[in-house]
Amino acid sequence: VASDVPTSMPWPAPDTGMAMNGSERPRTPLGRTLAWLGAWHPAVIHFPIALLLTAALLEVAAVVRRQPAYAAGNKLLLGIAMAAAFIAALLGWANAGLPEPVDAAALTTHRWLGTVFPFVLFGLWLLKRPTDEAVRRPASRLYELVLVIAVGLVLTQAFLGGEVTHGANHMRF
Repeated sequence: VASDVPTSMPWPAPDTGMAMNGSERPRTPLGRTLAWLGAWHPAVIHFPIALLLTAALLEVAAVVRRQPAYAAGNKLLLGIAMAAAFIAALLGWANAGLPEPVDAAALTTHRWLGTVFPFVLFGLWLLKRPTDEAVRRPASRLYELVLVIAVGLVLTQAFLGGEVTHGANHMRF
């Protein structure tokens, strides 16, 4: 019955790889492999989040201290974050399975923002000046705007991921 399908951490169905009741474990090698890979999503996603937030902090330090060199290495940080985000997004799909009509809004939003996020990081990477140029010149306004959007996006993603994993009131004080 569709109402029995959970919206958080579902296992792929044994015969189809689709999301289903979390109490049943996958039986096929493909289903078990996808479930195992998907279980790595929560651990892997923290790396690109940390790299993006570090890059943002370094950009702020560069502006406040008027020293573009503080953020000169951010192109490398963003490149690594982008690669890790693509991996984390694939693991997220393995973790949640294919979309279902009964998926909660938090899961649906988290799934699609997570799919877009690596491409946002790719855009940031393209906009960031190469290190030798970034040492001498401050970041462009477009880069700074996309960076602010990316930080807002990753914070929203983190909140929604917590909601999917821990429930709607996970941040209640």
